[in-house]
Amino acid sequence: MQRDGNGFAWLMLLNVKCCRKPLSAPSISLPTPRIRSPEPATGFARSWPARTPLTAHGPVARIHAPRRSAMERRSFLGGLAGTPLAAGSAAAQTAKPRRRPPNVLFILFDKCRRDAFGAYGMKPVHTPNIDALAQDGVRFDTYYAPQGLCGPCRASIITGMYPNEHGMRKNCHPTHGRGQNSYHGRNPDPFHDERFHLWDNFPYVLHNAGYQTAHVGKWHLGPSNPGFFDTWRTFNSQMFHWIGKPHESVYRPDMQTDRGIEFINANADRPFFLYQSFYPPHPPWDPPRKYYEPYQGRNLEPKGYYETVTSLDWNVGRLVETLRKRKILDNTLIIVTTEHGMTLRKYPGTGVHGYSSPYDEVSRIPLVMHWPDGLPRGMVWNSGVGAVDLAPTIMDAAGVVGRLQGRYMPLEERSLLPDLQAKRDRWRMPLVMMNHCQRLYEGAYFEDRAIRTERWKLILRRFKAYSEGSPGSLHDMQADPEEKNDLYGDPAHQDTVADLSRQLMAWGERHGDPIAMELASRALMG
Repeated sequence: MQRDGNGFAWLMLLNVKCCRKPLSAPSISLPTPRIRSPEPATGFARSWPARTPLTAHGPVARIHAPRRSAMERRSFLGGLAGTPLAAGSAAAQTAKPRRRPPNVLFILFDKCRRDAFGAYGMKPVHTPNIDALAQDGVRFDTYYAPQGLCGPCRASIITGMYPNEHGMRKNCHPTHGRGQNSYHGRNPDPFHDERFHLWDNFPYVLHNAGYQTAHVGKWHLGPSNPGFFDTWRTFNSQMFHWIGKPHESVYRPDMQTDRGIEFINANADRPFFLYQSFYPPHPPWDPPRKYYEPYQGRNLEPKGYYETVTSLDWNVGRLVETLRKRKILDNTLIIVTTEHGMTLRKYPGTGVHGYSSPYDEVSRIPLVMHWPDGLPRGMVWNSGVGAVDLAPTIMDAAGVVGRLQGRYMPLEERSLLPDLQAKRDRWRMPLVMMNHCQRLYEGAYFEDRAIRTERWKLILRRFKAYSEGSPGSLHDMQADPEEKNDLYGDPAHQDTVADLSRQLMAWGERHGDPIAMELASRALMG
């Protein structure tokens, strides 16, 4: 463990080899702090499809022919000029579709608001590479995180389960033995703890199916490689974004991208899954100074936040350019999203003082998908989508059949791929958010559940430490997208409250959530 001049602990990026028996995952060792030189390509590569399958959970996955759309190929849009994607247009027109399963590049940010991507047209931000992916792929306008907290969101992404189902309701790191988020002062390994249900996850299934798998960056789901990543380069999330002194050392996202590029280059001839996870734009906002320039003279606050997102956009462009050079861009499913967003205003009477919030600032987040061989191009998807839909969609795209059933319902039926390829932009089911406040960070104990339909959002709460909070909020998301007009106590909207409460009750019964059922029952009783 090393400490910088301000007393903050940090860990160097690690390269811990995967353990083939997942129930005896290796512990993380702490190397002498230094910038690691790139390893030879052979350090990443493994013959395809040779694999000793992990069998901690039932049947081993099988690869089938991946689902393909019937769309005709077309050239990249003219708007891609000037970005790393632009140079790939000629190759996109002439390359023949590959029948092997697609590669998957999953790029995850932390605390990134929807207005931080220029493609959403909300603020004058500079994200040309992400915008190019959105313009040539699918941009999701109504995508929600299940909880406004890092660990639970990450667990939901890989499992396709809600936090109440997989058991991760707090962040998985020690906090001096205080507060709800500390798991009673212990730092659990959720893959080796019976309280959690994380083994049914899509990276595990892809690994068993023969994919080369890698995780680079922030993990936040335990202290070690759970066993299904062939390449493991992770770190303690509570750290600065620089290896040493800011602006005088290596910017951590740049180094992480270097490692991701090494992995892509070493595995370009075989199906791979790269989980590229960046800690920014979580504070501190201190990107390299070259990213200040696009925001000079702009009235945009917090400016450092958006400058940091621009620094990540540049690294997204580097990854995409690597795929283009290796001629595998068209057959790579790229997903760019975030764990959750961030509040910039207060919500009186709600118990919300930070980011554990069902309000759209936190829960409605950006999502972009790009896969020329398998997805529509240049589409905006308006219907509701949740983070729990990503795992079944990725497995469907990969043509993988495995044991990823969830605890209460099969996940295969939740794949977005059939609707995306048929361009059926429709609300399939309500979206549900849940929050469990961390007192150490946010000052109050509460539980909430929110249900979002095409028009409405109902939030129901119960408080453990004080009683002055409102038991609920109702917002017309079409007439009041900023959620400033609470209609919960309006007699004219009590039928709407009752209808949404019944839908939340039914959801709680299907997904085994007694708190959702309790809150819905209270609302129905008035």
